[in-house]
Amino acid sequence: MQTITKTATSDITIPKYLSSIISIVGIGIFLCLVLLNLEYSPVPWFDEGEHLRVPKTLVEHGQYAVWTSDGYRYFGPTIGVGPTVLLPIALSFKLFGVGLVQGRLVIVLYLLLATALYWLYVRCFVAALPGVLALLMLCTSPGIDFIRLGRQGLGEIPALAFFLGGLLLWCRLVERGYSLRLLSGASLLWGLATITKSNYGLLLPPVFVIAWLANRYYFRVAGLGWKIFAVPLVTVIGALGVWYLIVLYFLGGGDFASNLDMLKTASGGSAFVLSLSRMKSALYFLVEPNALWCTLVPGILYSLWLARTKTATSFSLFSPLLCAIVWLVWFGFASIGWERYAFPALVLCSLFSARLVWDAPALLATLLKKQAIKTPIALLLGVIFALLFSLNLVKISTETLKVDDSAQRLTAYLNQNVPNSVVIETWESEMGFLTNHRYHSPPPELLDKAVRIMWLGAPGTVAQQYDTNNLAAAYLIDGAFSNWNGLYIALINSGKFVKVADFGKYTLYKKRAE
Repeated sequence: MQTITKTATSDITIPKYLSSIISIVGIGIFLCLVLLNLEYSPVPWFDEGEHLRVPKTLVEHGQYAVWTSDGYRYFGPTIGVGPTVLLPIALSFKLFGVGLVQGRLVIVLYLLLATALYWLYVRCFVAALPGVLALLMLCTSPGIDFIRLGRQGLGEIPALAFFLGGLLLWCRLVERGYSLRLLSGASLLWGLATITKSNYGLLLPPVFVIAWLANRYYFRVAGLGWKIFAVPLVTVIGALGVWYLIVLYFLGGGDFASNLDMLKTASGGSAFVLSLSRMKSALYFLVEPNALWCTLVPGILYSLWLARTKTATSFSLFSPLLCAIVWLVWFGFASIGWERYAFPALVLCSLFSARLVWDAPALLATLLKKQAIKTPIALLLGVIFALLFSLNLVKISTETLKVDDSAQRLTAYLNQNVPNSVVIETWESEMGFLTNHRYHSPPPELLDKAVRIMWLGAPGTVAQQYDTNNLAAAYLIDGAFSNWNGLYIALINSGKFVKVADFGKYTLYKKRAE
């Protein structure tokens, strides 16, 4: 496979033995960062708890749902993350027992796969050393949060692994010409990414359409007929549609109409939001230092310039550029602007930014017609980014090794002092995963209302949306999530519950005897 023409700075080489030593040390550090202290870092939280409860319920109750004191809840977490994540975690629970580490190790395996695919992908476009620079940007950029996301029971990393695998096959397809094997493989992997995180199903179809138009009227790469774009388009849309039909017909616990209503409620309103305040916040994030140290937009512009020639190699670079641009346009103008929503685009842009930084000395020397400044500029950029990488690596290491066992201490207390038959009111979903008690939590539709109140400035408070007058719970857990949105403030202030103990971010209350 061809690579884009490299500038003179790409000719830097290092001895093979030194390269081997650096690779071994780097891989060792990376493995330590993704494996050490997995039980305590990151601290388990709402989203992770919601997702991990599904495979736990599947293993213990045989239902693809979340078990609560009111029965099974079939939507929300079951569509937030797909079966490509939840079923492997369920298998891990079946083989090794239900536990936080067992669930997180599945995501770690996806993380290792995603990292390997990313390396193979960037090597399609750059030499080894700028590829290492891209890898360092990926792993240490605060806005991407790559390692931290790969240590949690979430769907971002698994979806990315499938997406990168498809993109790698697609680039080879563009370079080599039509291949049924490569086209089928890329389409299948993109379909798997779609059922893992549904955002891919919403944003990839316009990419295929625009890419087809760009090739037809500008690049004109031979051998890329409409089928090359139509097959993945149909596969992605079909995969999402088939999965939702399976959920509605077989995994919903009710009839199709009621399941459809619950699906609409559970889907919420964070994927498409028109809010000037959220646009401002999202766009600011894209230009601040956390997003690839202010190189995101310049990196995209530089890569667009590199992809200007009408060749297969340029079109193979244009394809991920288009993915990133479409994704960032949605993130900046039509989503709620949560940083995690920009994750796939930032991963792709780490390559573009790294290429810009790597080529900058030669570009400036050529532009200013002073070749003597190339080396000083390269040294200056090397020192700056070495410091940035080192400081963020220290920060990541510190966070990785930090022990916050508040959830585990609360778990131990509940297991020792509270019978499993007793109902506990809480909105801290991770506790429903960590213990086998009967938990009652607000209805799924309250989550969407809370998002609108806390993020979009809707009138009222979250507590006003939830009637707590007739709760049958004997205990109440107020944690980071419910404390942030104020769900239980009125109930706690009413005196109906008395404090039992504090466990870090959690406070346990017991219902006052009447």
